Parts: sequence; C-alpha cells; structure tokens
Amino acid sequence: MPEIYTPLSNYYETNSQRRKQAAEGEVLAWGESSELFGKYREEWNRSANESYLPAHPLHVDIELSDACNLRCRMCAHGMGAVKKSGLMDRELAFSLIDQCSTVGVYSIKFNWRGESTLNPFLPDAVAYAKAKGILEVQINTNGLPPRRTMLAECAESGIDRIIFSVDGFSKETYESQRIGGVYANLVENIKDLLAWRNSRKRQKPLVRLQMVRTLLNAHEVDDFINYWQPLVDDVRVSDVTDRGQGDGLSVGDQITIGRRRCPQPFQRLVIARDGRVSPCCSDWNQEFVAGDVAHETLLQIWQGDRMRYIRGILERNEHHKIGICNNCCVKESYIWKKRD
Repeated sequence: MPEIYTPLSNYYETNSQRRKQAAEGEVLAWGESSELFGKYREEWNRSANESYLPAHPLHVDIELSDACNLRCRMCAHGMGAVKKSGLMDRELAFSLIDQCSTVGVYSIKFNWRGESTLNPFLPDAVAYAKAKGILEVQINTNGLPPRRTMLAECAESGIDRIIFSVDGFSKETYESQRIGGVYANLVENIKDLLAWRNSRKRQKPLVRLQMVRTLLNAHEVDDFINYWQPLVDDVRVSDVTDRGQGDGLSVGDQITIGRRRCPQPFQRLVIARDGRVSPCCSDWNQEFVAGDVAHETLLQIWQGDRMRYIRGILERNEHHKIGICNNCCVKESYIWKKRD
C-alpha cells in the first residue's frame, strides 16, 4: 500500500490520562504472555496510524447472539430496527475459534450487535478459545445475564476481560436510557464479579466500565468516574454517535472537521451469527459483506478482493464511495475538534 499521511483522530476522551495509566499497569496481568500482548498492541497501533496491514486479523468479533434483553435508546434494538435475531450455532462458533487459533489471531470478543450472555454456551466458548491459545478473550455485556452465574462461569473459564456498559450513575438516569435494565441488579452483578476475583487473589478477568455520554447523563460523568475508578481496572466514557437515532442525544461539545483512514478493516473481522463477515463493527445491517465463512476461510476473506477494495477506499480518503463508510458511527474514522 502507498505511504499516505493519515492525521490522528484528535478525539478528546474524558478520563484519558487515568485510562493510559490503567493500560500500562494492565500489562502485568498478562504475566508470561506480557511480551506477546505488547506485540499485539504494537501491531494494533501501527495498523491504526500507519499504512500497515497485518498478515492476519489481529482481532475477531464472533457474534454469539444478535438478540438483546434490553432496549437502549441509542441502540438499534431500542429503536425497533432489529426485526429478527437469534443465537450462533455452537459448531460454527467453535470452528471459527479453531480458524482464529490456526492463523494467529490475538484477540476474540464474543459479541457484536447483541448480548452474548444470552447464549448458554458462552462459558464453554471462552474455555475452548483459551485452550486453543487465544491470547485475549473478552465480552461486552449489559451485565444482566438471564443466568445469574454466567459472569462467574466465564471467569472460571478463563476470560481475560469483561466490559460492562453502564450509562449512568443513578437508577433514574440509567433506567431511562437502558430500557428494561435494573440498576441495582447491575451494580450487584459487577460487585459480585469483583468479589469473585478478589477472593481468589486473581488479576483477571480485567473489568472495564463504559458510559456512553449523552445529554441525559452528562451531569453524572464525574461521579461515575470517581466512584468506579478505584474499584475496577478501567473506566471509559465515550460520546454517543449516531446509529440511526440522529444527533438528538449528543452533547455537541465536539464536532467533526474531516475524515481519516478508519483503522477497523486493517485490524479486525466481524462475524455475524449466520457466518457472514463485515469489515467493521459499524456495519450493523451488513450492507458490505466481505465474505461468508460457509464458503471461505477467515484468512481468504482477510486477503480477499472485498477487503482490499474497502481498504483502498479508506487509504484514498474516499469514504463517500461506500455507504457504511460515508455514514460511519466509528469515532476513529473522523478528525475532531472541540467546539469553541
């Protein structure tokens, strides 16, 4: 690929300094694998900020469920845009883990558009991935699994990271955004997991809490950070982006002033529960299908014409030529400026 200038995103992230310190300290949790984890993150950063394409995907999202038990205001599920959902077949999930292991994928996250704890074999998938040598296995979760023991089962299976989405610091704010969620139950589940880890004197699973900052919860950001920062490994606050709900929830103190080469097609593959593959996590409706694992291997898809095409578009800063890129919600694909 030609060497091009790719300006940094310039996105201002709340709590960024403490997040950087957390990331540096986190390396110790990998023990004997810390050198390999450092290599993984080096490749991740190179592919984000340089004209660098790894030989294989660094990370793969495997969607064990595109169903969800909540109806959040900033999500397609909450907007009624998801008409059909379900769970990934066990055989397909395990065959994908096998492929990831074979080609050298560093990291797997077992979700995309849905709540992975709805899939009853999630802990088995975690254990299998770790047994196959996957360096980092993780999930995003709303923290309200239908089987109360699910998170502890994932921890027992060796999961490396659990990321909780917690969009508020009060019952009223949280439950007004995450429709169907019970704030007290969520807080209890997080603390139960931390107690499980601490009682066993383990460093993992690493626990991150995330908040999507909106007009409805921006007043609680400081309290959210100050309360949870001493208890968990990482606290992240990101501004809401448009996933079809418009900009009505945006605080608006940061604006986009241009586009940059999106890093995702240079870092990852995203596999839907039916086996179709997308080049990024933004393609919720799979408008740009890069391949299908029923007919191609992950490595063939990674090296295939569709992935080469979208990478070329992004290298030339021609986002307008592909619908999902033109209307992207991934903040790293934009150049930002704080509003005066």
